[in-house]
Amino acid sequence: MMVAVKVLLRGLGEDVTRDGLLRTPLRVAQAFQSAIKGYQQSAKEIVGGALFAEVGAGGGKGSGGGCGGMVVVRNIEVYALCEGCLLPFRLRCHVAYIPSGERVVGLSKLARVAEMYAKRLQTPLQFVEELAQAFADALKPEPLGVAVLAESWHLQWPGVIEDDVTVNPKEMVGWTPLMVCAGRGQFEDKGGDIFWSELMGILQLEGTNMTKPCAVEVDSQCAEYNISGVDDTAAAAAAVPEMIEAVKDLLRLVGEDPCRTQLHLTPWRFVRWLWTSTRGSRVSVPGLEFELDTKLNGSSWGKVNGGISGLTQLGVILESGEGAAAEVIVGELDLSFCSQCEHHLLPFLGVVHVGYVIGRGGGRLDRLSMQRMVRSYSCRLQVQERLTRQIAEAVGGSVMVVVEANHMCMLSRGVKQHASSTVTYASLGIFASDASARTTFLQLVGKRTSG
Repeated sequence: MMVAVKVLLRGLGEDVTRDGLLRTPLRVAQAFQSAIKGYQQSAKEIVGGALFAEVGAGGGKGSGGGCGGMVVVRNIEVYALCEGCLLPFRLRCHVAYIPSGERVVGLSKLARVAEMYAKRLQTPLQFVEELAQAFADALKPEPLGVAVLAESWHLQWPGVIEDDVTVNPKEMVGWTPLMVCAGRGQFEDKGGDIFWSELMGILQLEGTNMTKPCAVEVDSQCAEYNISGVDDTAAAAAAVPEMIEAVKDLLRLVGEDPCRTQLHLTPWRFVRWLWTSTRGSRVSVPGLEFELDTKLNGSSWGKVNGGISGLTQLGVILESGEGAAAEVIVGELDLSFCSQCEHHLLPFLGVVHVGYVIGRGGGRLDRLSMQRMVRSYSCRLQVQERLTRQIAEAVGGSVMVVVEANHMCMLSRGVKQHASSTVTYASLGIFASDASARTTFLQLVGKRTSG
């Protein structure tokens, strides 16, 4: 598996002996093995003997014929590898069952079985169908009904997000959402809508507003987008076929058949993702275009006196000093990006905030050019700390760059911190020497993102 990963890295034009990549083949191989270890387990093994006698309400059977009614475990957060493109996608699932025979299952088993099925190559619909059937088979006596409802988010491909779209990593914007469900037993029966309505009502107890989704067939959420804007087609023609064979080798080495219907395009899609998400290392960084922004001299911005003078879709401006000597802090916020971690070959994505100082009446950086510059540095094998520094050095002068990102290597594997995000910043010039300038810009970013 490590040999196959090295083939992928060399195909991208990388030096596999440089410091940042020395242990990447081992990390990727171990992560891939861990991500699909669910094939080695079964729901019956996990549930085991964790079925407990529990008499229903009042010593009798509940409304569902079980031990008092429906049992629901909400908000089970897992990540799975998409079998269509091998990228991790997020799942938040809710599991419900109606007990029978006055037997209930240990609640932790429901989450563990969900985790097991997430450790397989999956699509959202396949996940809920397999999970519902597994609970119906593993719980004895067989429950009167089982329902699984899942919200899922799949990464958008690089270049799909338009230049003027802002991304809030806390709200998972920049991801493609989908909701799917599956039911067994009474949830499938003619009168099953009653139980679905009860389940929706239970989910709404914590403020989750849901309706039952239609169970339409969805192969995957990974869209079909062509590689564009890359001027190295000759290099691609030489490297891509060998890279596709390397991905097929990875699949074979973990016991998968890359020729089965659901996987026959997967190696090509994964290589295309790698090629597209690292195109910045093979093209020149676009220059930053300056243009005179007449608003800097206009009364519409007004005086600041240490506060925010204005907020627009393009950015923000702060002023200090008096008259012609006044210095202006210009902020371009919410520049979206998606990059590829060089340690795990997993994506990390988020937003970049740039603040820089110009003299009153001076030229302002064009936002579109800055967005393209951010994309150029992010579309390569990266680490967030280096990306932050490179953007600051590219802008130059007195500048502060703040990067907020979610890392798939932290969310989907290892520590599995689903709610975590990482913030880094770099400062040059006045921002490096003046703590108050840094604080002012950080407060500006905080006020914008919180609002």
